[in-house]
Amino acid sequence: MCGLIGIARTPEAAYEAFLGLMNLQHRGQDGAGILTVDSIKGQFSLQKGSGLVENIFSERTFRNLKGLSAIGHTRYATIGRRDPNLLQPFINDHFGIGIGHNGNIVNCYELKEELLKNDKNCHFATESDSEVILNLITYYLKTKPKDFSHLFSAIEKTMKDLIGSYSVVGLLKDGSLFGFRDPNGIRPMVLGKRKNNAGEIAFAISSESAALNYLGYNDLEEIQPAEAIYISAKGEMHRKILTKQSNYPCMFEWVYFARVESQMGNTEVYKARFQLGAILAEYLKNKNITADVVLPVPETSRIAAIAIAESMNIPFRELLIKNRYVNRTFILDDQQSRKEAIKRKLYPVASEIAGKRCLVVDDSIVRGNTAIQIVKLIKQAGAKEVILVSTCPPIISPCYYGIDFPSTNELIAHGHNEEEIARIMGADKVIYQTVEGLKKALEQNSLCTGCLTQEYPTDIVHAITFENKRTEDRKNNGDCMPQVNSIKNKN
Repeated sequence: MCGLIGIARTPEAAYEAFLGLMNLQHRGQDGAGILTVDSIKGQFSLQKGSGLVENIFSERTFRNLKGLSAIGHTRYATIGRRDPNLLQPFINDHFGIGIGHNGNIVNCYELKEELLKNDKNCHFATESDSEVILNLITYYLKTKPKDFSHLFSAIEKTMKDLIGSYSVVGLLKDGSLFGFRDPNGIRPMVLGKRKNNAGEIAFAISSESAALNYLGYNDLEEIQPAEAIYISAKGEMHRKILTKQSNYPCMFEWVYFARVESQMGNTEVYKARFQLGAILAEYLKNKNITADVVLPVPETSRIAAIAIAESMNIPFRELLIKNRYVNRTFILDDQQSRKEAIKRKLYPVASEIAGKRCLVVDDSIVRGNTAIQIVKLIKQAGAKEVILVSTCPPIISPCYYGIDFPSTNELIAHGHNEEEIARIMGADKVIYQTVEGLKKALEQNSLCTGCLTQEYPTDIVHAITFENKRTEDRKNNGDCMPQVNSIKNKN
């Protein structure tokens, strides 16, 4: 999972890209980069670095990053971990093209071997699947892009080779901005327009609508699955659906990753999370669950917890106080980092917890590290009973599309029922949202729920190679992960 921003036809493109990345920081904290182009000189300028966005770019940055177009990327690592060489955007200077990518390519290792075999000019500086996308595009281009139709043709051929999830923003040396989205629409992508001070139309592409709203791009629409968009330096926009499309957006965007102000699939993230809580409340009432107080696990579960409290007529209290200077534990590098961060992240208000039946609401339970620590904290604070509920159904299978839970053995719900999970966590009860309740809350005709149902929207025949590579990567970085099991797919 990463954050993307693309800006076209504005004098402060680099600075707008920086502000956009600040509003996409939640999508990746490993590092970030901004690429601009001086279309008159035909030169790229690139700056990227490890860490948070605000610590990478300075005032001097924007004196060097000149041009009317820019793309930016904030990284969430699923492969390569702390390697700064994997920070994006990537560029191919010979072809005059740079890209940033959000997602995972399941067959990236096979594609890399084919490219090296078939293209003598192809080379790879990293293990990144994003570099595979860039090399495929240039392989099919053969020469520098002549026009949008030449570029679209190369992207269409690239799409037919790629298996997985991808939203991509790109920049050409002539100042043109482009973007495209995978045929299943697994990763989000939004187009925005606005008038600049000269009365001309400026364009922006982003992973989330919240970043574009912040920048004043209020004329927003989703880029469709399998759609490519090209915006020339003169402001001419071309759009095309390049191949057969379906629609399986990742359910985890609404549940956890996206900002609450964003909208995806015509459903506001805030509304979806509130409905997740309201639907779960009805389920809890049908199971005769009662409590003295509802506690959210900060931050993402707060909206659902409010809905549960209102529906069940139970007091809502913020009794787990978050240290705001600790990163999101889910997207830290390894298990040990997550466990250490959890210890520093939350503190219970013991005087308000002692002797009470606590209904603790979390957005999801993946590995169980956070939940186990939270249950322990609340029990130590004197709670009479701890009932842990998840607004997301049990996650029982790996994600191959950009969310970092790659092994069944890391997933606490794999092979365990709710009673067994409660015993592992030390909770009195653990209750999950249903898959039907999730789909109803998100108001989508179809979703990617592979991690919940073991049914995936793409062929996953290459998944074993993909997982073995990620296993090796984790072992090299001190976070051991076992092999994957065989699983079903829709194809």
